[in-house]
Amino acid sequence: MSAIVSVTDLGVAYRSGGGEIPVVHDVSFDLSPGETLALVGESGSGKSTVAATLLAHLRHGSRLTAGTVRVDGRDVFALPPRELRRLRGGTVAMIAQNAGQALTPSMRVGRQIAEAGGDVPVTDLLEQVRLPRPAELARRYPHELSGGQQQRVAIAMAIAARPKVLVLDEPTTGLDVLTQRSVLDLVGSLRDELGLAAVLVSHDLGVVARMADEVCVLRSGRVVEAAPTRRLFAAPADPYTRRLLASVPRLSDTGLALVGDDGTREVRPKRPVPSGAVRAVDVRDVTIDYGSSRAVHGVSFQVRRGEVLALVGESGSGKSTLAWALAGLRAPSGGAMTHQPGDLGAPGDLGASARRRPLALRRKIQLVFQNADTSLNPRRSVGDAVRRPLRFFGAAGSRDEAASRARALISDVRLDPDFADRLPAQLSGGQRQRIGIARALAGEPDVLIADEITTALDVSVQADVLRLLDDLRRERDLACLFISHDLAVVRGIADRVVVLRHGVVVEEGPTDAVFAAPGHPYTRQLMAAALEPDPDAEAVVEAADDWSDAAEPGEVWDELDDGHRVRRWRPADA
Repeated sequence: MSAIVSVTDLGVAYRSGGGEIPVVHDVSFDLSPGETLALVGESGSGKSTVAATLLAHLRHGSRLTAGTVRVDGRDVFALPPRELRRLRGGTVAMIAQNAGQALTPSMRVGRQIAEAGGDVPVTDLLEQVRLPRPAELARRYPHELSGGQQQRVAIAMAIAARPKVLVLDEPTTGLDVLTQRSVLDLVGSLRDELGLAAVLVSHDLGVVARMADEVCVLRSGRVVEAAPTRRLFAAPADPYTRRLLASVPRLSDTGLALVGDDGTREVRPKRPVPSGAVRAVDVRDVTIDYGSSRAVHGVSFQVRRGEVLALVGESGSGKSTLAWALAGLRAPSGGAMTHQPGDLGAPGDLGASARRRPLALRRKIQLVFQNADTSLNPRRSVGDAVRRPLRFFGAAGSRDEAASRARALISDVRLDPDFADRLPAQLSGGQRQRIGIARALAGEPDVLIADEITTALDVSVQADVLRLLDDLRRERDLACLFISHDLAVVRGIADRVVVLRHGVVVEEGPTDAVFAAPGHPYTRQLMAAALEPDPDAEAVVEAADDWSDAAEPGEVWDELDDGHRVRRWRPADA
């Protein structure tokens, strides 16, 4: 079958100062209808730049320096403006990473799909992307949809004009494992039904293993290895590819992996939390409401000093809502949340919003946000981001002292102290996340809340950030509440895990015990949906027909032999 996409000796350079910086060098590949090519590599490897050239798109200040990009037999960079507009969407369509940001918030989704063009009715498109009640959903606004539904709407817009090529730029980043699985299954079935060629940009090698026929590994803008997916995963030839694959966390890992330059990996065992460790946070029967809807139903758990407790569950399960309540960003509707200072003082009530908490208590609970790009002020240096909480919490008296301590904190997160003078845009994603951790440490907290902090990071940077977090909690005896939808990451870093569904705890216990023998069907369903970096791994999602969506009067606790507990829901007359 002849290629519909042919990229030959591609070169791209970005303008910088008085000169140019080459960012893509001699990239070549062909793609036929019905095939998927994955572009993988670390941040800054050039994979998104290469993918965008299929739409003849280059970011401002950059230019094509060499080679050609041909789609459906035409050189896309030689097309006149009218033909280029027809190419974008009509021949090549892109599905962006964050559908929530890509959709217009003030326009109903049906109208947005209609504007994408094509002759297929909007309701037919919504049915094609497996969305229920399409006529009703078409009248909704983007904020009224879940993340998975938003992504399906973005897919419907992309296929509206029946393109021949799909460009998928990190299409499942930020989605929980169940939603990710359904979106990937949808994309795969549409590719087969419509005969689409697809270019997948992803740092998630589990996604790549499931979706791609061929893989092209990029490093510093150059192709270091290209091969069929099974061959590359089974026997990577380049040391860089071997290191990437070795950096991927696995569900079988009982600790964090240390990866050598040659791609060898060694799993570092978790350090047991002392049995007498002091409780730092105590959450008892907490409920949280959004208007008339209850998001969290009677949740209880404790976190000890030196311990990592993970909250897992799909989107809407209440994980982040609980984190925000602990951080003081949302007040609970009922129950109690207390900070336990051990022998140093009386417990502090965390039930009030942050502004109403005493300053000494506010500093003890600190939050590291999911997206460092939006949580740092782009116009201020990262040193200023760390200095401000030092001054606010009274941890530094003078400006000079604050500046000195900020540099020390930046060094503590394994960055050069001179980074203090840089703006966020001058740092990589992993470096910005480290600054977010340094800022949280400025208050000298007892409890660190990490809310999906590795979601948008490539695997090698993710591994570095996780090891840093693990080292810091050991060095500083921190209690850490770790929120993630990546179950392999949770298995590697967490001492205990709490599984949430619809705001209810359905299972909790020591991480290794829960992962080795999950007792609740929902936990088993989450684990079955997790994607491993193995093209031949075929997970089977267990049918969960023996439990209901809401607690019934006949609900009971079952204590299991391995020490973790499972909440089973049974009808009242059982």
